[in-house]
Amino acid sequence: MARGKDETAADGDLRTRLRAATMAAHDLLDHSMQAASGWQNRDDYARFLELQHAARAPLEDWIEHHAPAELRPPLQTPLIARDLAALDHAVPPPAPLFTMGRTATGHALGAAWVLAGSALGNRSIAAQVKRIGGGKWPVAFLGDAAMLGFWQRLRERIEQQAQETEAAGATCAASAVFAHFLAVAEDARTEGATQ
Repeated sequence: MARGKDETAADGDLRTRLRAATMAAHDLLDHSMQAASGWQNRDDYARFLELQHAARAPLEDWIEHHAPAELRPPLQTPLIARDLAALDHAVPPPAPLFTMGRTATGHALGAAWVLAGSALGNRSIAAQVKRIGGGKWPVAFLGDAAMLGFWQRLRERIEQQAQETEAAGATCAASAVFAHFLAVAEDARTEGATQ
């Protein structure tokens, strides 16, 4: 019996669909974060952490209000604040409020996927930070095992087919989260260029 269009996502599991839909935004974000922070010295690393905190604070607030408990990633902003304090840098103000309008099926899942998936990239960044900083810079955020654990649990859910409405909502939210991070990075890069 053929499945209906609205019953399951047509092209692969949800993770495959999310990756395909956000690949360009993901690559652009990686480049933008590096361009905005520089990665040459301790202050560059602090600037990267400031960008992360500013972007994640409104996202964590949105998730707190719109996601069920099983789709709430561990909070990262307290870890980033701890790293910033160890670098003698203040916590920046949060970016503007994150919103997607009316919350739809799949939105919380898409937002959680982006935040949790970033933990994989953080391991690579942690290795760079260790090399550049001679192992002396704090990495509570980059080395957070709780987020990696959340990612592993989330994979079980996204590595299967999803209903079309959930897949569409997750893709919409993931794209919005990437756009939010990109806007924060671009604002920081523009401010840095005018100073």
